[in-house]
Amino acid sequence: MSIFQILLLCAATVSCGLAIYACYLAFKLKNKATVSSQPTFYDPQSQLDAQLSIRVIAQALLQNDLSATEAAMRIGFLAQQLKDGFEQDKSIKVFQALAMDASHLPILDAWKALPKEEKNRLEKERLSIENKYAEQIQLAAKALASVN
Repeated sequence: MSIFQILLLCAATVSCGLAIYACYLAFKLKNKATVSSQPTFYDPQSQLDAQLSIRVIAQALLQNDLSATEAAMRIGFLAQQLKDGFEQDKSIKVFQALAMDASHLPILDAWKALPKEEKNRLEKERLSIENKYAEQIQLAAKALASVN
């Protein structure tokens, strides 16, 4: 056997090995795509977690541990995870309305990057929005905090 034939045989062996490995990976990828494309099923534990979180946030709001805007944004997000008409609750809708009205306000790093004058202006705007919903938010928070 010549060196050329040995090199050709080695190259063919490596190529076959790589082809088999590529097929294996393609098969795994196809199975993974099939599993992840299936609908997720109702998870009662996540429902209970979301409801409990909403209750805790409502209680924190009533104790003035966070602002109405922050509570509304958090409750609005959690309500999206709920099923069984809970997200249609009138109390939830009040929080969602406040969150929607305040959704243009910057948060986190965007807030930190603002100049002081802009922060003051937006803070006044946030308080104005909160005052618009103040009574409804307090009633809704009391209702949500007492839900079993």
